[in-house]
Amino acid sequence: MNQRFQEIVRECQQRTSELMGMPSRPWGEFSSLPKSGMYVFYEGETPVYVGRSNRLKGRLAEHARPSSTHYSAPFAFNLAKEAAANRGMPTEGKGRSDLERVPESSRLFGAAKERVRKMRYRAVAVENQLVQTLLEVYIHLELGTKHNDFSTH
Repeated sequence: MNQRFQEIVRECQQRTSELMGMPSRPWGEFSSLPKSGMYVFYEGETPVYVGRSNRLKGRLAEHARPSSTHYSAPFAFNLAKEAAANRGMPTEGKGRSDLERVPESSRLFGAAKERVRKMRYRAVAVENQLVQTLLEVYIHLELGTKHNDFSTH
C-alpha cells in the first residue's frame, strides 16, 4: 500500500477518535469552532450525516437556515426527498430544482431543515484537504451514517 495513504489512514483513525471524544453541541452553538474540519450530525445518539468544510461555522448554519436552498442544504434536501418518497410522491429521476418547485416538496424541505436544527453535532479541526476527503468516507464507514451516499448531482 502507498506509504502516504497508510499515513492518512492512521490520521483518519486518530481524528475519528478525537471527534468521538468531543462533546456534542446543539445546532446553532457555533462558537469556538475551528475554521476547517469535519462534522457529524446526530439524531439522539445516532450519527446520521458526516460532512467537511473549510468554513465550518457557515457550513453548519447553511444546513438548517430557513433561507437555505437545496444547493446549500443538501442534507436537509435528502431528508425531504426521503420523506416525499415515504409519502408515495414521485422522486426518482427528479432533479433538485424540480422537486423544490413542488409545493409539498418545498414544505417537506422546510420541515427537514427544522429537523436538522433539532440535531446535535460534533466537529473536529482538519486543515489538510486530502485528509478531509478521505476522512469523510472513513467516518461514514466507521459510524454508519445513513444519509451520506456520495453520489454526484
